[in-house]
Amino acid sequence: MHKLTKLTPLIRREIYSKYKEKMRVTKGKRKEECYCELGVFYRVHYNLIRKIVKRGKEGDFTVHKSTTKANLGYCFKNYTKAERKLLKTLNRNAGIIRYEKEMAGEMVHIDVHKQKNIKGENPKKKKYWAGLIDDATRITYAEVLSNKRAKTLADFMRRAYKWFLSKGITIKKLLSDNGLEFTTYHKESRHLHSFEVMLQKLNIIHKYTRVRRPQTNGKIERFWRLINDNFFYKHSFTSHKDFNMRFMDWLTFYNCKRPHGGIKYMTPMEKFEKLLELNLVCL
Repeated sequence: MHKLTKLTPLIRREIYSKYKEKMRVTKGKRKEECYCELGVFYRVHYNLIRKIVKRGKEGDFTVHKSTTKANLGYCFKNYTKAERKLLKTLNRNAGIIRYEKEMAGEMVHIDVHKQKNIKGENPKKKKYWAGLIDDATRITYAEVLSNKRAKTLADFMRRAYKWFLSKGITIKKLLSDNGLEFTTYHKESRHLHSFEVMLQKLNIIHKYTRVRRPQTNGKIERFWRLINDNFFYKHSFTSHKDFNMRFMDWLTFYNCKRPHGGIKYMTPMEKFEKLLELNLVCL
């Protein structure tokens, strides 16, 4: 038995029965030696064996928690720490305002996520996922990019805009973080930024998240976690080409067949068709 194993009620009964047997053989003599022998065998202090035997005579084999001053202080300290942590979480969650746009295309979320390395491929050749998700329907367009430069993202935005347009959705607003692939630190130079220029050409209003606040862009952030959990970690890929082919198949499954908990377990396409019937689509 390991020294950290708890003495369960079953083991306590076993200790008491062994003690009685030894006492029967020795005719009630050598109690202390018996305590020590059992203590060595079960890797506990002999005083604990003495307590177990004493309680066993009364038929009590339950685990008694210590009520010493030190243990009580430790328990109260942990309780107050947990209470403070819970209150902090509740206060933080109280300030969160969850929202969902009424019209498809009213706002989309964009983000870039580094792809994990595929076994057998050169880890120095980095790959990035770029995704654009509609706030109202959760319809998503995504690609695998070789880099995350502003010009690459601008080309991706042009393709994504055409793809959404083919589905009957016109993008009006876009929400992104403050990364250099999406904008610049100085407002005066935004008209020179490739991604900002592309948005102006497409007549899309650019909105920004708060600095160091990824929760504001939570819908696309949750999509990255979904890809990792439901796709990347569940399959093995022989190459980047194999990954790209299977990724596009999974994306079609996500948009057309997979129920989404955020939209009452409808698929993104079902939600889009429902909004289309209600004329809640930006055209």
